[in-house]
Formats: sequence, C-alpha cells, structure tokens
Amino acid sequence: MKKRLIGTLLGFLALFGFGAIYYGILTADSAAAMAAANASCMLEAPNMAYILFGNVMMAYLLVYAFDKMGVNDAKAGAYQGAMIFAIVWAFFQAFMLAQFKMFDIQFALIEWVVGIVHGILGGAAIGAYNAKQA
Repeated sequence: MKKRLIGTLLGFLALFGFGAIYYGILTADSAAAMAAANASCMLEAPNMAYILFGNVMMAYLLVYAFDKMGVNDAKAGAYQGAMIFAIVWAFFQAFMLAQFKMFDIQFALIEWVVGIVHGILGGAAIGAYNAKQA
C-alpha cells in the first residue's frame, strides 16, 4: 500500500509539474486565445480540483499497471508510460476531434505527443521509485 501511495505521489508530481510548465507557462497565451474564441463552451478558468484529480488518477493508472507488469526501472517506466499514454491520448483526441469544431487534426496530434511526454515523465518517475523498492 505504501509503495502505491508514494509511487502515485511521485508520478503525480512529474505529471502535474510537466502539465504546469507546458499548459500553464509555455502555451498559456494560445490557450487564452482559444478560450476567448470559444467562450460559449469554456469556463472562465480551469477547475483545478478536476485537474488535480485527473493527474492523481493518471499516476495511479501507471503505478497499478507497472505493479502488474513488473516495471522496476526508470527506462522501462518511461517506455511503458509512453505506450500507455499513447493509447489513452489517441482515443481521447479521436473523441475530441469527433465532437468539437475547435479541435483540428494538428491540435490533436500535438496534444497526443504532449500526452506521450506526460507518460514518459510520469512513467520514468514511478519506474525509478520502483527500482529503489525492488
């Protein structure tokens, strides 16, 4: 239980940290422009409780899967994290493309790659922690 909690915390920090840098700093201006252009379907500000919850759940997904898969090092964690997130983000982006006019294929592909980077970083953090516990 302790291993899963600490692994989830470390994965959360990696995932949330990267998301804060990418979405909160690097793409904040373009996100604000997109929000302004689509004001009728956007909140005034993101709901941080949902963002925190989503990052915790993504981290726990990796911890749980890695435990079942026997992932016990940073390199394997990065690889498996990339594979898992590539699949999850691919179908998420496909659903977004199918439903919203504001999404286009270029945006979806960029978000897919960003999702894979999330998986690499979160997976590497959890895999490195697992190596210390093995």
